[in-house]
Amino acid sequence: MQAASRARAGDWLIFAAGPIAIAILALWLGQSTSWDLRNYHWYNPYALLHGRIAFDAAVAHHATYYNPLIDLPLWLVGNIAPATVAAAFLGLVQGLNFSFLYLIARDALSPALVLRRPLAGLLAALGVAGGYAVILTGTTYYDNVVSVPVLAALWLIVRDRVLLDAGPWPDARRTAIWAGALVGLAVGLKLPTAPFGLAILAAVAVAPGTHARRLSLVFVCGLAALAGLMAASGWWFFVLWRETGNPLFPYFNDLIGSSLILDSSYRDTRFLPQSATDALAFPFRFAADWRVSSDWPVNDWRIAFAYAAVPLGALIAAAGLASSAPPVPRRAARILFAFAAAAYLSWLAVFAIYRYITPLEMLGPLLVVAAIGLLPLPAPARWGAVAAALAAIVWLSDLEAGKRTAFTSAMVEVEAPSVARPEATMAVMTGVEPMGFAVPFFPPGIAFLRIDGYLVGPDKDTAFLRRMTDRIGAHLAGGGDLFTLYLPAETKRGDRALGLIGLVRSEDCAEVRSNIAPALRWCRVVPSEAAP
Repeated sequence: MQAASRARAGDWLIFAAGPIAIAILALWLGQSTSWDLRNYHWYNPYALLHGRIAFDAAVAHHATYYNPLIDLPLWLVGNIAPATVAAAFLGLVQGLNFSFLYLIARDALSPALVLRRPLAGLLAALGVAGGYAVILTGTTYYDNVVSVPVLAALWLIVRDRVLLDAGPWPDARRTAIWAGALVGLAVGLKLPTAPFGLAILAAVAVAPGTHARRLSLVFVCGLAALAGLMAASGWWFFVLWRETGNPLFPYFNDLIGSSLILDSSYRDTRFLPQSATDALAFPFRFAADWRVSSDWPVNDWRIAFAYAAVPLGALIAAAGLASSAPPVPRRAARILFAFAAAAYLSWLAVFAIYRYITPLEMLGPLLVVAAIGLLPLPAPARWGAVAAALAAIVWLSDLEAGKRTAFTSAMVEVEAPSVARPEATMAVMTGVEPMGFAVPFFPPGIAFLRIDGYLVGPDKDTAFLRRMTDRIGAHLAGGGDLFTLYLPAETKRGDRALGLIGLVRSEDCAEVRSNIAPALRWCRVVPSEAAP
């Protein structure tokens, strides 16, 4: 009894240690100045709370129309607390990845292992020490935030695999419902998490049990995932459909068809493999050269090692040749393998953007242990191979903190210029520089319209652009003031964009300074015929 109590106390201690450690890491790394923070993570929650979806237009390019719900907690904390508190809060949330990695490893590893809990802790630590796990710490990309409910769902399936097989049906159903709802919530908060929706269904599908029971559990899990998705994002789908005609605006517009923009998918397909050879070698290619699947210089080998080891371990297990006492029992290994395979293959087909599968990077060390542990080798040889593989992963992988700066008093600080007539002022944005973070610091009566960027541009005739130019024309006709916000490095591009819609920038300008970005310029704009 005392041993069990000590084990539970140790579990709670380890569970709490991860979030605290990652919060400290977030503070040590410093203030993130990431592109996405400057583009939409600070603007979208502001726009939601102030009803600006139809007032502004395309401020943050495509991302203007992402579900803002995931951004609200940090935005609220960041607006009422110092920057260090906001960073620690974000680190605590991201640190829960360690906690659930520990629980997954603890319950997947064989109870016969004397050092099961220390090994689980080591595998969790190696998981959150991956290249992308580190570079995402303290940032608002949120791939390592939506990973928390994903890993929690996987833990439920691993923990309750015996219950799913032969336990009381209400209890088994409850586990499937919770697992599905958690992943559905994650997908609803960030749609690129969708491969893990398929992954959790695959994990349930290969869990022990009769075919009929597993099929029923998959169905229940799928319904719960759909419910979680709609709870997190159903309202936002409706808002987008009402405002644009496309509930996924601007994506898949070639299929859903909003009349506002081009008949295009608007997806980022830069990294999709171009041949079968590319696809087969993809994990090794992006481990060796980050440019294959990423915009950041991070090379991590966790997924590549798992990609090499898991198929071998699965084939050996399927052939009945597996070790008689693997560190991860075959039933648990099968769940982990199915989850990883479904997530990876669907991700490769649709995205191939590395950071979207950060949860697989985190699971990589455990997957390697599970796969190598199945090899029909003497125990010393298997453990030696496991140790060598984990050491190689650490040695080969690079860590990169990303661009950081020293914390200031607030997470986002902007010095906006004085505006003489805010109630009669409109702003246009040009270029591709992320500028959404600055909008909340201007008077709320100023509408911001991005006439030039990734989503719309004056050289592409769309209803969306025409709607903006009509608003600009009516505003000027009514005697309103018009300004442009842009990055000085993009002056030439901005002037061209203004010229294409009959506007010209004047030299009546001011600077917009901040703690997370280069200074922007705020200049008066007049119709071309009115220019001196």
